[in-house]
Amino acid sequence: MAFSHPLPNHNPPRLLDQLRDAALRTYGRPEPGERFVHWATQFILFHGKRHPRDLHKPDLAQFLLHVVHTQQDPLNAAAQARDSLIFLYEHILHTPVGELPLPEPPKLLDRLRHSIRVRHYSPRTEECYVLWVERFIRFHRLRHPREMGRAEIEMFLTDLAVHQHVSASTQTQAFHALLFLYSEVLDVELPNLDAVRAKRPKRLPTVLSVEEVRQVLNAVEGGVFRLMTGLLYGAGLRREECCRIRVHDLDLTRHQLVVRHGKGAKDRVVMVPRSLRPELERHLAWRKQLHERDSKAGLARVALPDALARKYPRAAQELGWQYLFASKQRSRDPKTGDIGRHHIDPGSLARAMTQARRRSGLTRNAGCHTLRHSFATHLVERGIDIRTIQVLLGHESLETTMIYTHVARKGPAGITSPLDMLGELPTEDLDAAVSATRHLQDRS
Repeated sequence: MAFSHPLPNHNPPRLLDQLRDAALRTYGRPEPGERFVHWATQFILFHGKRHPRDLHKPDLAQFLLHVVHTQQDPLNAAAQARDSLIFLYEHILHTPVGELPLPEPPKLLDRLRHSIRVRHYSPRTEECYVLWVERFIRFHRLRHPREMGRAEIEMFLTDLAVHQHVSASTQTQAFHALLFLYSEVLDVELPNLDAVRAKRPKRLPTVLSVEEVRQVLNAVEGGVFRLMTGLLYGAGLRREECCRIRVHDLDLTRHQLVVRHGKGAKDRVVMVPRSLRPELERHLAWRKQLHERDSKAGLARVALPDALARKYPRAAQELGWQYLFASKQRSRDPKTGDIGRHHIDPGSLARAMTQARRRSGLTRNAGCHTLRHSFATHLVERGIDIRTIQVLLGHESLETTMIYTHVARKGPAGITSPLDMLGELPTEDLDAAVSATRHLQDRS
């Protein structure tokens, strides 16, 4: 009896199957492919089931405009759709489409968010500006800002100072949010404002003594939080800077740490206290094990800055890009939908510091930023050049750094990390950090 062999299938894979397979090969996980297929399907249906090969850049722009006008979360949806179409055309159709700018959404607050993201402002700035614009609109009974101007802004700012008794910095924050709205979103130039301004008090920062710092750090519970507070003081980090450290930013061989995208979008290099090296090595080993477990589960992913996810598709799964101080729980990225590990919540670090202060018996109010103030002041007391301290803190203006000269007590000269006052730190560590920061600034 003769058996007939099935004829080979000469039909090429369908377009969406090709897209899904190409994304899996590129990213090494299925989620991006499913997302790309979803938006590619919406794109094809929007254009009457025409093949994407017959559609061109104006057709892509038309679809993105449709997305921002119909989706509940227009900015994230449009960004996902844009990335999907770029991948489709470049990897499947082999037709580069270049840059696809996102169109402005119709709603005012979405347009505000769009303008902020185009300028690469931080998420905290975005939320802050949106909050103040919302309060401004509600204060004037939901009138559109385009119908208002100088008089309404002055009335709002005056109410903040006179009736709500906000601080000068809070009122200034509200002013800059409204200034951004009118100048960058509504394209309206505002004249000089004459609102009652909250008076800015001339206060000196709270600074702890060496012994008080020792007591607080010893009272911190949890090895991770103790290590983080040690870096806050030993390297002069801001709270968010410490939480956002990625594994590849830490160089224990040279005892340096690169602070990426600090305040003002500036990078800088700080020294890593040698007394923390053993603890950091143990934490790095634990972080590597955690990453290996996440990798086996297919969930070793992290959010990447700017467009790096498109440029380096597998970077989000590499150990170097993972946050050094990762959250215990995995979470879903609201922009991409991927599940991975974000960094420790800055609020958790703040609470750990508050509890440590109470346990140590310290009566003065001291938080995470107090350790940074103490870092700078203790360096001044040891005769460190004020410009060197300015570089280590990442201050734009020397005047900001000069405030620590008013609270410092002059002590013995010598260049050292204040955390290593409890031990020894060679002078070259701090010199190398300053030199590396200046090199970064020269390149930019």
